[in-house]
Amino acid sequence: MDEYTETNRRNWDERAAHHPDTEFYDVEGFRHGESSLYPLEREEFVPFLERESPSVLHLQCHFGMDTLSLVRAGASEAVGVDFSPEAIERARDLAVEADLADTTEFIEADVLELEFGREFDAVYTTYGVLGWLSDIEAWAATVVRHLCDGGTFYIAENHPIAGVFEHVGDDTAELADPYFTDEPLFFDVHGSYADLAAEFEHTEQYQFTHSLGEVVTALTDRGLRVEFLHQFPWATWQMYGNMTEDDEGRWWLPGGADLPLTFSLKATKPEQSAN
Repeated sequence: MDEYTETNRRNWDERAAHHPDTEFYDVEGFRHGESSLYPLEREEFVPFLERESPSVLHLQCHFGMDTLSLVRAGASEAVGVDFSPEAIERARDLAVEADLADTTEFIEADVLELEFGREFDAVYTTYGVLGWLSDIEAWAATVVRHLCDGGTFYIAENHPIAGVFEHVGDDTAELADPYFTDEPLFFDVHGSYADLAAEFEHTEQYQFTHSLGEVVTALTDRGLRVEFLHQFPWATWQMYGNMTEDDEGRWWLPGGADLPLTFSLKATKPEQSAN
């Protein structure tokens, strides 16, 4: 394990232990049957689950609440993968509590090196995932390697341009970090997006920048066919301090500031023609 991954895993293990207890995740609501999926995924991906009842591989699944929600929404089975042993332990416990252990599996692994040995009807990943990846091409190879012919890939994620700015106002924004760089960015992060006041021992983390073009190209270079690429001026968490939340759990900049904060992409792996 390299220095970056080891540092990030220590950081994420602490947050994985704390996040299930936060209001942000509302685990109690999930236990009572509520879905943890956002309206965007329910609109763009859940109809596919309801129609096809596919097997799903969920990359960077955190403590598994979304993975389990995918099964509740119609997936025939789901496998969640995360590099945090704490997250995987919590996910397995939650699967038992939700009576979904028979249709879900959780694996501790680095998604860049994942060799699960089987293919899935769909590969799925959402929110806050790409910045932890040192190699976007290896990630794309993992997606394609585990996707069956005709299978669907879906991602909803923080827009990479949003990480460039800070102190975004009605008509101003300050540049904070580069959009194009091959070097990891170091942060000393206190608190968490799920609990800004939380105190952790391991606050250091490394993030990797990947432009939207790099993400799309990495997937298409490996043969995936992009069905859509959508961009939205809202986030699923409070990226900037002056944002306000609507009834759908979306966070907006003040004054209708026009900046892409979220994107979603759906792609398919073409069927192999018989010779």
